[in-house]
Amino acid sequence: MSIVAIQPAEPTKAAAIRIASHTRARRKTLMTIVWTCCLLVGAELAVRVRAHIRFGGRGSPVAGIYEPDALLGRRPRPGTHLDGTTRSLSINRWGFRGREIPKVKPEGTIRIAALGDSTTFAMEASSDDATWVAEMERLLNEHTESPRFDTINAGVPGYTLATSTVQLSERVMAFKPDIVMGFQVATDIAGHTRRQYPAQEQQSASQPTLTRFVQKHVLLLNLIRQNTAAFHSKNVQQDRHDRLDEAGLDQYREHLQHAASICRENGIILVLCTCPRAFGDPSAATDQHALAASALAHNPALSLPGLNDAYTRYNEIIRETARRYDLPLVDLDHIVPKRAEYFHDSIHLSNRGHQLVAEATARVVLAAIEGKARGNAAD
Repeated sequence: MSIVAIQPAEPTKAAAIRIASHTRARRKTLMTIVWTCCLLVGAELAVRVRAHIRFGGRGSPVAGIYEPDALLGRRPRPGTHLDGTTRSLSINRWGFRGREIPKVKPEGTIRIAALGDSTTFAMEASSDDATWVAEMERLLNEHTESPRFDTINAGVPGYTLATSTVQLSERVMAFKPDIVMGFQVATDIAGHTRRQYPAQEQQSASQPTLTRFVQKHVLLLNLIRQNTAAFHSKNVQQDRHDRLDEAGLDQYREHLQHAASICRENGIILVLCTCPRAFGDPSAATDQHALAASALAHNPALSLPGLNDAYTRYNEIIRETARRYDLPLVDLDHIVPKRAEYFHDSIHLSNRGHQLVAEATARVVLAAIEGKARGNAAD
């Protein structure tokens, strides 16, 4: 029996048309992907150029300004300078924000060191001179020719009160401050929230490496998230919590008392400041979720009522400590109006807010110095 080879049938005209159509569709899809990628890359480059022009850096609030520190984890990098059209920032040779100061305190000078987190460091201020620390120094020196005042901005974004207390003992004390100002709440609340409700942190850590890389490094995505934060804040997850436990509050109280003890033992006046916030005024005819948007984003386990409760309770610990140890208090949570014009976001001050805080702190500093002078005279 012979075997006959079967030749494949010639494609019909209709089949050829379908193949050509599918080929064109695939090419079109591929070109769409390529052009979309080109547009996204171009947009990312544009955002980075814009950030460099406006902020004098790569755009990230922490990009390039830190170096590792064995004791503190990280510290501002001495000699760093960022110069943009909307923000300038410098780190002096000692690793503190602002102008250079001599390590040996000049005779006839009252030196003030401000401890805190990002609310003291003030990345959002338009310049070193616009921070409340520098503006307070200017107001004090305008008030009197003698004594003279100089200041150390020892705030560092991300530092908790425990870290700032180490900063005080190991770095700031070498500069012989006469007054220490404590303005430290926001990072401690964020840390308290992460410890008590770690599920959100674990969820973030379980994301694919590529996803976490994109979220951390793609400025375009971060810009979109910032600009839509107010919208998303109205649709927060239902599993957010309304209250923090007492353990974190007790820990904060202990650290505050430890800082007070260090200052008392070294003859330093400790001035405590409560933390102002843009949100939390129930009588204000404004969208409270919008005002609290950035704080809700940084505390993903807390609801808006929980966030308000946390700031209220932490600020009350500061007031209680001031009363217990007879310390000067600047009650900024009551002094700074809970309105958007005083804030860059939920808790970080605008230039107008820095001015108001500087005026309030300068008044309390002068009163504290006068009170100490009267006490010394009575002795």
